[in-house]
Amino acid sequence: MSNIKKFEISSLYNLILVRYSGEIWLKSQKVKIRLIKVLMNNIKRMLEREDILYNKYQLTDDSTRLLFFFNKKDIPKALELMNKVFGVYSFSPALRTSDRIKNITQRTIKIAKEILENGDSFALRVKRSGDHKYNSRDVARIVGQAVMDKFKDLNIGVDLTNPDKTIFIEIRGKFSYIFTSIIETNWEGLPIEYKKKLITMDVGRLSDILAAFYLLRRGCEIYPIIFQNTNKDSEINKLIDNWREIYRYTPFSKFKIHIIRIDNILEEISNKLSNKNSICTFCRLLRYDLISRILNDDNFSYLSNCKAISDGVNLNKSNFCDDYVDLQSIAVSYQFFEQPIFIPLIALSRDQIKNDLITISDKLEHIEYCRFKPDKQLINLGYVIESYTSLDLDSMIQKVLKDSKTILIK
Repeated sequence: MSNIKKFEISSLYNLILVRYSGEIWLKSQKVKIRLIKVLMNNIKRMLEREDILYNKYQLTDDSTRLLFFFNKKDIPKALELMNKVFGVYSFSPALRTSDRIKNITQRTIKIAKEILENGDSFALRVKRSGDHKYNSRDVARIVGQAVMDKFKDLNIGVDLTNPDKTIFIEIRGKFSYIFTSIIETNWEGLPIEYKKKLITMDVGRLSDILAAFYLLRRGCEIYPIIFQNTNKDSEINKLIDNWREIYRYTPFSKFKIHIIRIDNILEEISNKLSNKNSICTFCRLLRYDLISRILNDDNFSYLSNCKAISDGVNLNKSNFCDDYVDLQSIAVSYQFFEQPIFIPLIALSRDQIKNDLITISDKLEHIEYCRFKPDKQLINLGYVIESYTSLDLDSMIQKVLKDSKTILIK
């Protein structure tokens, strides 16, 4: 994360100040407090999972900032982690002192000593919340003059428009927080809540991964199901490794992935069809048939509370199936499946999808996931539905469900 690594972390810093997302700000007070608590617990779980030690955590008196206290050596790793927490808008490594102007001045001078160089211009950005005998301008004027006096041999000057260096001072209640950088996250969003459960379908497309990621960003708890359409172990391992990268953005202690092998059933369907040009639509129908059975199977009781599913379909000519086939075949999904189907990528361009995937991780790998795609794809929904029900796949479906396996990522 270049936006994190581009500055040195002061030896004076003892905490990370976290600003939660604008969406949390807009909620009612009751909902806001609930989401803030969820966010704090998620950060705590992620730190503990990655063995990043923290000394304590708390909320500022005005409930506008989250504070996580660290030893200096643990702050760099904690900063990298904060960039992966949904519900965080921005964060800053900082030091805390009292709300007394004398203490604020002393600590600001120490910070200035570490960052100011000969000929630099600087600015103080001061915010204040609570009851004090001074206002923000008073602090900026008094502390700014003290910095000028202390470092007059450096030939420094004040530039409020385009300074070389900026020092931020936030005074909140009885404490003040001083820092030099504000790091904005890539994703913001809402904190992941354990009551918002859904299934994420992965047929091997990176767009399926991104669709699931977007729903994580909306605060959902996801349960990935991989529909294995290849007999190459190396490709399956790539799929699992892709989900490991997504796992890093979650607060889960473990991540459960279910793998169902469907290539044998598709082979059977292909062999029985006189017209193989609709095989892609049969594949979609099969997947949703399997999911509907899973949701009613006691062996998959952990999925019983899932109320929706994500699908990585997009209309930018980047999938194996033609766009018009994907668009029309969505209709057959509800032949077996009654819950909502979320398709968050439907309006995104190929470049948007590519850029977001790179931002998530440069380790995500594309796989060759389908060997059944016909040279020419056609779709006749009536024919597909009628033919599917006459293929007598029940015994094969029961077998693949029985033989399916679960992978735990920790």
